[in-house]
Amino acid sequence: MLAEFLAWWGARIAELLPASLTNAAAVADGIVIDAGATDTVMAWQRRKGREEPIGLGVAGRLAARKTVLLRPAAGMVLEKRYAVPTAPRNDLDQMLRHDLARITPFPASALFWRWDGRPKPGDRTRTDIVLTMVPKAALAAALESLAAAGIVPRYLEIDSGGQRRLLPLAEHAAARSRLLPALAWLCGGLAVAAVVLPFLLQALALRGTNAEIAALQPAVARVEALRRGLNDGNAGREVLTREQERTADVLQVLATLTRILPDDSFLTDFALRDRHFTISGRSASAPGLITGLSAEPSIHDAAFAAPVTRIEGATADVFTIGAEVRP
Repeated sequence: MLAEFLAWWGARIAELLPASLTNAAAVADGIVIDAGATDTVMAWQRRKGREEPIGLGVAGRLAARKTVLLRPAAGMVLEKRYAVPTAPRNDLDQMLRHDLARITPFPASALFWRWDGRPKPGDRTRTDIVLTMVPKAALAAALESLAAAGIVPRYLEIDSGGQRRLLPLAEHAAARSRLLPALAWLCGGLAVAAVVLPFLLQALALRGTNAEIAALQPAVARVEALRRGLNDGNAGREVLTREQERTADVLQVLATLTRILPDDSFLTDFALRDRHFTISGRSASAPGLITGLSAEPSIHDAAFAAPVTRIEGATADVFTIGAEVRP
């Protein structure tokens, strides 16, 4: 199926090629050389379908940049029509090349030839073939004369039933036989490239992106670790702040007590729970401590939690005081 598709594709590409590259249609403009039956040649310049006679010298100078067509006399052209089984074009070409020696007096190597075919009406299993042939021997003298003038024709132009047909000369036929398969394979390769290239580019881009992501992974890991540390630290600070709001700041309470208590007083015990603190210690004047604590705005309900006692042989009172810390 792939071979049939490529053959069909090659045929469609051949239809798009300029006429100068194929033998499917006549060349509109160029140099036309008439080869007479008496080995005489005449040159014409064709412009927009009109032909003007020119000399061989002028034709030789124009041949370098214009297509040269050799037009044989009508008596040199042979034509044969018959039907063959339908087959791919390449197979038909090979079959007819080998069949020429059977259906004509000439082998393929002795002819300039071409074939045209179309499916038989009502029976597509058969193809009507038209063989157009010119013996090389009939044109040998004309070709020698043109070669002496520096003119090398590219095609033979045949008038068949009012329709112009081109017969490639041997070297051009070989070039064309190599050109069309090459173009078919080129188009097939371009089609495959058009399908595959987007996926290839996407794969390359994805590979590059993955490589960049892999290169950034260590930095991303460090950033994530720092972010987790910051979140953990913020969470700890939030918990500590909530707890301090509930139980009061121990350091702040101690700082306040240190500021209020006189120098002759010192603490032996301190407890803080749910904003209620209890302090025990010794002081030269325990009642004066209640006065100082009550004067502090952040402390209220200061009172002795136990009777004040005096140590024998000393001038210090032993006290226990309880109070609340305001929010």
